[in-house]
Amino acid sequence: MKCLLWLFLLILVVGCHVSKKKAPFEKQLSEIPLEDQKKLETLFHHMMTGDYFACTLFGDKPMTFQEFFEDPWKLPSAGMANPYCFFYLEEGWKTWIKYQNQFHSSRFIFTKIPSKVGYEFIILINKVAFEKMFDRNRDVFEQALGPQITVEQIFQDFEEGKKPFSKVLNEHEGLVGLVLGYGREGSMQVYHNGRLKQQILRHTLYPLSPPMEDNKLPRKILISVRLQEKSLVQRGIKWDQLSNHDLEFSHDPYTDLCQSSQQCEFLLPSWHERIFHILPPNFTIVKGSEEAKQLKKEYDAAMQVAREAFKTKSFLMGFLEQYCK
Repeated sequence: MKCLLWLFLLILVVGCHVSKKKAPFEKQLSEIPLEDQKKLETLFHHMMTGDYFACTLFGDKPMTFQEFFEDPWKLPSAGMANPYCFFYLEEGWKTWIKYQNQFHSSRFIFTKIPSKVGYEFIILINKVAFEKMFDRNRDVFEQALGPQITVEQIFQDFEEGKKPFSKVLNEHEGLVGLVLGYGREGSMQVYHNGRLKQQILRHTLYPLSPPMEDNKLPRKILISVRLQEKSLVQRGIKWDQLSNHDLEFSHDPYTDLCQSSQQCEFLLPSWHERIFHILPPNFTIVKGSEEAKQLKKEYDAAMQVAREAFKTKSFLMGFLEQYCK
């Protein structure tokens, strides 16, 4: 009889301990009005299905961001197809700000910083994954941001939210790819191609230059360069104002750009994967790259974990559980 009594007491103590562990989190949510919970649910639903935040939350993707317009009703005509998307993101973010101090995370940075004029970025950083990526690619960070740069300084710049995203990374396309988890090979290939395009554009925008040699570029690449040229002209940027990170000068950037672009391809999720709403990221890779194969394997695994997690819980609860873990 005494053994049964002790067993009953033990079960009671363990049950109380478990309930105490769960109670604070459940209590926090219960104190948030239902209307605000709905706004947060919409925010996290869009983050998980409209972009690639799940890979950062459940995997080793260093960072994911979602761009939105700060005033959706003043969107340019190209973005007015779905202004409600921007509206829900803004409303969701304002709601998160009200309650963010109740949900502390030592593993993630969840913040918002300015982007180009009128736009802002919601950013989620996996700090452990970011630090590992930084250590593996310190040479690229030092080339772009100076030898004194530290991962702590980058975290501080993002958390303060004063510098635009492009300024934090000094407009270095290679760094953008690295922090977004696209791998070194693909990121540096995009960076290299970007530098070749800059060389062509510097020549094209120079007042005394002859017209661009259109016949040397395939149509797809030519359209990309022309669009960049149009954007630079509209912004009033002159040839000598183009950013110029270290890159060996090419005597024939047209030929080099064609050859370099042929080495790249775009990694897209399969049609079977696209029927699931939580998708792995798509990005430029080097054809046949072992690094790209490894990244795909890692992100596919993270997607499976995320999909399983959200089968049984809301996006709000699933996000908070992982974020606060």
